[in-house]
This record gives sequence, C-alpha cells and structure tokens, in this order.
Amino acid sequence: MPLTRRELCSVFSVALLPSLFSVEEPSARQSSLPSAMYPFDNLPVRTANNAQFRAVLKGRLATGESLKVHETTLPPGGAPHPPHRHVHSEMCG
Repeated sequence: MPLTRRELCSVFSVALLPSLFSVEEPSARQSSLPSAMYPFDNLPVRTANNAQFRAVLKGRLATGESLKVHETTLPPGGAPHPPHRHVHSEMCG
C-alpha cells in the first residue's frame, strides 16, 4: 500500500524523535561495545594497598549508555573506598 506524502512525513518525524532527545553525542552512539569474552586470567592486574584491580571493559552500550566493568579483590576486612553515592546507575556484586 503506497504512502501519501503526509503519511511519509509523519513516519520520518516519529523515527527522528529518539535522536532529538538523546543526550549522547552521535559518534558515541555509533561505536558500541562488541560482544566479547573477558577471561579473568587474561585481565591485566594492578595492585595497590594489598588489593588487586582488573579493568574488564569500558565503552558504550548500543543504547549509548556508558558502561565500565572492573573486578576488585580486597584483603580480608578491606574496603575499596569510603561509602558514597553516584548520580548515575551503578551495580555492585
């Protein structure tokens, strides 16, 4: 079924809405993280204050949201930092 010019214009305007309200830069949306495996034994280790830090990945999701994953191994009774709050999403495990 062919679309009229009016219908075609309304379809394009609806399709453009997400890009108009996005807070990310266009180049950031285009370079999302690829699907991959990150074997624990292959991650580079940084040591400080008897703790081990492994950066797993850092980048953007396909939605444009920033993502950073790291693994921290603390000594018994250790803490990574004092309690604090983030203005963005954070997940701890």
